[in-house]
Amino acid sequence: MAQVSYPGVYIVEKASGVRTITGVATSIAAFVGYTRKGEPDKAVPITSYADFERGFGGLDRDSPVSYAVRQFFLNGGTQALIVRVVAGKKLTSWLLKGDGAADVLKVTAASPGEWANTLRITVERDSPQLRNPHADFNLIVSQLQPDSSTVTLETHRNLSMDPKSPQFVESVVKNASALVQVERVAGLVFAQTGCAVSDKIDLAHPPSPSNTVIGGTLDDTTPFLLIPVPIPVPWTDINTLVHSINDAISDAGLASVLLALETGEDGGAGNGHLSLKSLTVGESSSVVITRGAFGGLTAAIKLGLENGGRELPAAIEHRPIAAINVAPSTLGAGDKGGPNDLIGSPDKKSGIYSLLDVDLFNLLCIPETFDMPAGKEAAVIPAATKLCEDRRAFYIVDAPLRLKLTEIGAWTNAASQSRNAATYFPPVRVLDPLDGLRPRSMAPSGTLAGVYARTDATRGVWKAPAGTDATLNGVLDLALPVNDLENGQINPLGVNVLRSFPAYGRVCWGARTMKGADAQADEYKYIPIRRLALFIEESLYRGTQWVVFEPNDEPLWAQIRLNLGAFMNGLFRQGAFQGKTQQEAFFVKCDKETTTQADRNLGIVNIQVGFAPLKPAEFVVITIQQIAGDLQ
Repeated sequence: MAQVSYPGVYIVEKASGVRTITGVATSIAAFVGYTRKGEPDKAVPITSYADFERGFGGLDRDSPVSYAVRQFFLNGGTQALIVRVVAGKKLTSWLLKGDGAADVLKVTAASPGEWANTLRITVERDSPQLRNPHADFNLIVSQLQPDSSTVTLETHRNLSMDPKSPQFVESVVKNASALVQVERVAGLVFAQTGCAVSDKIDLAHPPSPSNTVIGGTLDDTTPFLLIPVPIPVPWTDINTLVHSINDAISDAGLASVLLALETGEDGGAGNGHLSLKSLTVGESSSVVITRGAFGGLTAAIKLGLENGGRELPAAIEHRPIAAINVAPSTLGAGDKGGPNDLIGSPDKKSGIYSLLDVDLFNLLCIPETFDMPAGKEAAVIPAATKLCEDRRAFYIVDAPLRLKLTEIGAWTNAASQSRNAATYFPPVRVLDPLDGLRPRSMAPSGTLAGVYARTDATRGVWKAPAGTDATLNGVLDLALPVNDLENGQINPLGVNVLRSFPAYGRVCWGARTMKGADAQADEYKYIPIRRLALFIEESLYRGTQWVVFEPNDEPLWAQIRLNLGAFMNGLFRQGAFQGKTQQEAFFVKCDKETTTQADRNLGIVNIQVGFAPLKPAEFVVITIQQIAGDLQ
């Protein structure tokens, strides 16, 4: 209440208690399976098939997902999530030579798979587009075509020390050099290069420059001695130190001594960075090999920019030489995975469980169950169904191609008894651009997911995605024609049939869940009723988060009834429920009858929401009677 101090009118604003509940999306489709490229085991959102082509490589004959995604967007889909699943992941990489003929630049493909094996790398060092000719260069990514010609995909990308190419190259870094095992002894750090871990210096018998030889090989052929010094040392002291171990070097037959000095980023006095310096003429290096202090008595460091170092300015000798169309040094791999790869692991969030990191998805498609070896799909479908039940999503199951009309009913009842799943028969046939536009039988889930999205956008989630309006765009034909009698044999078993009619073309002609067999008489027999319930559950779950920790009494209950009632009334006005009035269509109950004193003592508020769903007119009976005429 406002504080009043003088006669007059005071304005006080008071909250209305109205908290608008927004309906969630209903047709975000998740596709799980093998794609040509892309980051594995991560749900990536896309909004068009062009996004899929850029990020996942487009159509691929070994990727049923690629065809399903194209059909999804062709039939009206607008939002999708792609989870790439591959087995035997391996990245394509290139090692480029420097002026000293050593590997100085490592280029790695953005994602594992064979897709990058046809890429070629070109390095330009003398180009007018270079910003800084002393430190930068142009990296050009090209693709080798089947006719052995090269088509440039990305040109004149100006690169420095750690650049990135968003479409093709994940990172460009210095190649790793020798592993160095470091021991801190008596104020000096002795390191042996090219040695095994078991060859580490024994701290119980610390070495000294005068009586101990610490040797190794850099390339398994050339003897080598490395002595890093952790503090700035005047060059006169360094020379004294080196000369004091000349005898030991001669006895070991070492070719040279490399001294690691602590330096700054500009090559000056040190701040925890080590750079290599050799007494042998021409072996100087300005590449920082490590950053920061060594930890404890022992630590392992690696040489090179890839391992946290930094290339100093004007280090021209460590820039890659000019090259044209360099082939990959390491070929990538990433084959189509099996059932275990598709399922993945909840702990690692791989396979279908990559979707655990997603805020919301409504439809799940796994087209690879369509052409799996016999019986292998039995492991995937239950796991995918359980995930959908936990996340309030709906699974469009792809039955195997091998099934005949007489087998699909028994397979459906054995595969799943879930209200959150539906299956369709027969498969669809589409024109394959990768096979001279010849027809190809494919899983129908992508096409149906698009039909679901189109129906939701035009009519609402409470409308069955079936009927003459549910046309299958992009479908040339059906793998098997089904007539009325055959349709009548499998529809009562919970199998949705795809039909072809003269005037309408290919359409979806069924709207039952896999719990929709007549013998089960389930209340969620029909797809639109189940999906409407999931939509209401998810919307109310997200829209009532504000209730948590509010005082649990009549004012809160009244606000709940007001807000939930307004949301349900909005659906009623759109035609989502049956009934002429709100009382006939839905109810929202939250009062002292639903929430007893015992519940309030436990911190519980109970809300009851009920609705009268619109069941689809699956069977239309028209009675015709002949009038005999006027009998009077």
